[in-house]
Amino acid sequence: MIDLHIHTTATPHHSSWAPDDLAATASARGLTVIAAADHNTTASVRALQVAGARHGLRVISGVEIDSCYGGKLWHTLVYGADPQAPELLALCDAVFSRNAEDARRLMADLPRRGFRLGGLEALGRTPNVADVATALAAQNELPGRVGGEGDEEAGMRYLLTELPGAYSPPGVDEVIAVAHHLGSLAVLAHPGRSKGIYAVPADAGDIAALATAGLDGVEVYYPSHSPEMRAFLLGQARLHGLLVSGGNDSHHPHQSLAAIPPDLVRGLLDRLPA
Repeated sequence: MIDLHIHTTATPHHSSWAPDDLAATASARGLTVIAAADHNTTASVRALQVAGARHGLRVISGVEIDSCYGGKLWHTLVYGADPQAPELLALCDAVFSRNAEDARRLMADLPRRGFRLGGLEALGRTPNVADVATALAAQNELPGRVGGEGDEEAGMRYLLTELPGAYSPPGVDEVIAVAHHLGSLAVLAHPGRSKGIYAVPADAGDIAALATAGLDGVEVYYPSHSPEMRAFLLGQARLHGLLVSGGNDSHHPHQSLAAIPPDLVRGLLDRLPA
């Protein structure tokens, strides 16, 4: 059984799987192949591979990159690259540097538009776009705010819809180009997930455009994907010759790991380093 989408303590701020604990738990639960897929960092890949070797696990190098394409935000998984490849590390760094620069620009521009943004200097670190979005929604009345939205989501919705270019992570096409240059694969993470502005389910047009841009695969087997969504994504994969992946996106030991039969993702596994 496999799980190709797991986060470790290397994922900033919100994951607590230590590599040793993750490898031991995955092995005890009968998994044979896992992948580290931390957000915008490969810092835990080597440690997880070492831990995996002790427990008889195949550990695939992976990373989940914040990205954009077609006016939407996506997460793109890169599998099989050298976790220390300079191009990959530069891509990860670009996510953080672009985010910080976008936040600086917004912190200068939004007050000129009459918005309040107090308190960001008290964070004790460089604010990012999500910080600005949270302050924006908490301190201002935003048109079009959806009932029940949290401040971060409401603020991001406003920024992305009302201020085009407010947030500019690397494009999915940039991620694909780096992945292919390194002989690795680019896979669209949780394309059927619905989570407000951060994850709008991909439609057939999105997948066709990304396939044309060189996307290698789509994550079909994901906890929140309904049977109908899985069927849709499998159909799109067949239509565009895309590989199929899957994982539970676990961030903590109290969150379950996937147990996906290898044959469901055999095409992907066969393209990755042993």
